[in-house]
Amino acid sequence: MIVAEKIGLVAGRGVLPFEVATEIRARGQQSMIVGLQGECDSKLAALTDLYQEIALGRVGTIIEAFKKEKITKLVFAGKVSKEAVFREDLDQVCQRLLASLTQKNDDAVLLALVHEFEINGITVVKQTDYLKHLLAAPGMILGTVAANEMADITLGFKMAKAMGDLDIGQSVVVKKGVVLAVEAIEGTDQAIIRGGTLGGAGSVVVKVSKPKQDERFDVPTIGRATIESMARVQAKILAIEAGKTFIVQKSEVLELATKDQIKIIAVAY
Repeated sequence: MIVAEKIGLVAGRGVLPFEVATEIRARGQQSMIVGLQGECDSKLAALTDLYQEIALGRVGTIIEAFKKEKITKLVFAGKVSKEAVFREDLDQVCQRLLASLTQKNDDAVLLALVHEFEINGITVVKQTDYLKHLLAAPGMILGTVAANEMADITLGFKMAKAMGDLDIGQSVVVKKGVVLAVEAIEGTDQAIIRGGTLGGAGSVVVKVSKPKQDERFDVPTIGRATIESMARVQAKILAIEAGKTFIVQKSEVLELATKDQIKIIAVAY
């Protein structure tokens, strides 16, 4: 008798874990979800064969939970509050991983986690293996961007790529040739609000992939919350990287953006 492969999912905050879980089920695969306590939505339990919540800092416990169920492939999906790392009670595995790193930027920490899973016989697969259908196609998604507005978008892409290369963040806020905000530990939504508050109405938000983006984690994602943050500060344009950015809750994104007169463009960089 052939036993179907069960896919694991480590779930953080937001919509992305729901998208992955739904796609796994649509493919007729079984799944096990480990939700990160205080980060994930427990409604995910309805979309999986086995659901557990484990604290972010208990990496050893998470690995053992997957090994017990003979999981050999898993997906990382969802946001994790970066400041949560400073609050967590870390287990020995987590402490060892962090102590081994000279830099504790996002990519370094996540790559160390991926390696720890892999030496335990668990392969972390690309988010795009399950979510390619969410990637933005190039071109105007909503509205029309004027030539003078493209200047801010071009500047934003250049700056966001530079910040991504340093693994600081994926988003910048620009207005009339001035960079108002660069995403850091607070995340995209708060960076939008910070930049929009400083620059006033009419800012441009740019979100891109890192130059060396690892598609196993942290693929750029926009959704309803992105548009809500922009509307709050009357930002006018959202520019994302085509083929490299997930759009979740697309119908809601378009509805809200239309209501608040926000233009959306996906640019091939």
